[in-house]
Formats: sequence, C-alpha cells, structure tokens
Amino acid sequence: MSDAREPEVRTLSLVQAGKLAPWAALCGSADLFCTPRWLAVEQAAVGPWVPTAARCLTVPAPASGAAPVAAVDGERLLAGITVQRFDRSVDDDTVRLDKMLAPGAGTSARELAGVLQPSLMCGGWFNSRVLTAPGMPERQRRPARRSLIRAAISTARSWDCPAVFLPYVDAADRGLRCDLRAAGFTEFPAPARHVFDCGFPGHAAYVETLPSRRKVRLRKELRRFAEAGVVTAHSPLDESNVERIAALAHGLEQKYEQVSSQKQLTQWFAAIAVNTDATVFTAALGGRPFAMSMWLRHEERLYGFHAGFDYEVGVGLPGYAVVGYHLPIAYACDEPGLTTMEYGISADEAKLLRGTEAMPQVLAVKPLTGPAERALAACAPAEPDGDRLP
Repeated sequence: MSDAREPEVRTLSLVQAGKLAPWAALCGSADLFCTPRWLAVEQAAVGPWVPTAARCLTVPAPASGAAPVAAVDGERLLAGITVQRFDRSVDDDTVRLDKMLAPGAGTSARELAGVLQPSLMCGGWFNSRVLTAPGMPERQRRPARRSLIRAAISTARSWDCPAVFLPYVDAADRGLRCDLRAAGFTEFPAPARHVFDCGFPGHAAYVETLPSRRKVRLRKELRRFAEAGVVTAHSPLDESNVERIAALAHGLEQKYEQVSSQKQLTQWFAAIAVNTDATVFTAALGGRPFAMSMWLRHEERLYGFHAGFDYEVGVGLPGYAVVGYHLPIAYACDEPGLTTMEYGISADEAKLLRGTEAMPQVLAVKPLTGPAERALAACAPAEPDGDRLP
C-alpha cells in the first residue's frame, strides 16, 4: 500500500484518460485544454503542434477515506496533470520552451534550442496547472500535487528530455509555485493571460462602460465595414466551412513565417470541429471571406483560439478589430450562460483597451542536464523582492 504522504501516481494514455469520467470531473471551466473533448483532438495527432509523446498522470484516491475527490461511477481521482513532449519539429512559441526564453549572454537561439529540446511541457499550453478535485483540502492537495510533479520529472528523464516546464502558471497559485520551487523549478517571466468579464445585461450595456473615445472608435470601425459592403456573420465550425477557415488561418501563419501548412490546419480544424463546440466570426467582401476569429466554448467560458486573414481582400479595413473584438464580445454579452471570455496572451494594450483583465503568470522550468542547467542559469532573471515565495 502506498504511503499516505506519497500518493500513488498512475500513467494513462490520452485515450484512457479521455474515457475516464473522473478525469473530466477534475477539469473546471478554465481547463478546456485538459478536458476529454480536447484530449480527443490531441489523439487525432494532426495539425502544427503535435507532440512526439503525450500522457496523463493521475493520483487515484485511496480505497478508503471520505476525502472530497472527483468521484463518478465508483472511480475516484485526487489529482492529475497532462504531459507532452515537444521537439524542434514544432515551430511555435506556445509549446517550445527555447522560444519562450531570451538566450543568455554568449548563447544563440539555435544553441539554446540544442540544449533544451526536446522538452516536456506539463499542465497544458493554456492556464497550465495541476488539476485537483473540487473541495479537496490543502493538506491532501499538497502531497498529491508534489507526487505529480515528481512523476512529471521522472517522465521527462525517461523520455530523454533535458528540461521540464509548466508554461503558464497563474502567479496567484502560490501553492503550486511553492511546490515547483521546492522541486527545483526556476521561474521566468511569462506573458499575462487576458480575461474578459462578459456578464453584462447585453452588448449595449457593455458599450456604455467604454470611455467616449472607445465608443467613437467602435462606431467608426463598424461604419467603415457597412460603407464598404462588408458582410459579417458567426456560425459553427463544421465540414461546410472548415477549409475556408483554415485557408484564412494559414494566411496569418504565413505572415509570421510559421511552418505549418494549410493541409495541417485543415486537418486540425476538422478534428476541433468534430470534438469541440467551436464558433467562427467572419467578415466577407463580395462573397469572399477575408477575416475570421475562432472561439471554443467550454461551460460558461469562450476561448479565443485562432484568427485568420486574406491580406489581398479588405485592405485598409479594421478586420482584426471587428472579428477579433467587436463581434465576439457582442455575441458573448448577449449569449445566455456565458460569463467569461479567455483572450489568452499577447496584444496586451489592444485587449486592455477593450476591458480585459491581465492575469499575471510565470514560466516554471527545471533543467535535467548540465548543459540545460547552464543555459537556463544564463537566462534566469533577477527575482523581484515583491514576488518572493516562502
């Protein structure tokens, strides 16, 4: 029998975890990218961000005891975490540890990639954390969390990863941060996560909260669309539009010199359409779509997932402002049951101007080899006194 201070950790495939009801019970509304629906997308192994290996680590509940745990049909779990191994075949800074860091003095980006890849990413690439059962007291949460951290480190070693990391840890989650530091993780700066509270009586009520200059700007942008004859719409992502939406997404990827192909994006979006509740907001001119944003719904949250543009159509029109902000916010404010829009990272100023709240995050990394340790030491920032943890 496992010692109560060191809970047993079980390794599950994505298929096994996706079929296990207690795994789903661990996932809250902020955990879309750990849910069985998203694990099903990952199982398709298509698209630009395919890991070379992926698993779910879980802590089963003891056979006896009345602790609050995720319990369904007799199965119980105390906690869990996803682990994914990414290498240089994936060229995106949302999953590549080396691209999240600024190389230290005397080290190039190429050299940094050489000593840090492949890396093990834990907790998902959005709001990364250890999942714990609702209502679980800290005295049980901490040993389960620590066991999963140790298991993740062990998995990284067994998969020949020179580093293991959690990319977007909520800075307010001091329990997880303390446990990661105790396990030898170093914290690096991470971009803030932007969240928009859409719990207004309606879109008009939201607009009234904006400063006058923002109201003027919004009306001007919508007027320019109307005068140009642009047609806007929103619809589910499905087989009828997945190729057109992927083509727009590919246009954006090409602009930023990403290596993904249109075929990869089409296959990926097709898997997303089948397994999730996805909505696309579009703008078209002369019957030709030239801008889109894709959003995924999970419980009361709407997640901004991808955007796309045809840069030969709609030149000079505020496509990003309308399909990325105006249309989704109007929809969310008027849609029953929606309370929160997850805008993710980047474009801080544009998001803050539209009413998002920036949630501070940190990147937690543990080197597992000498070269990785030296490279990370060269990248490590000075720690602000105000952010020290006990």
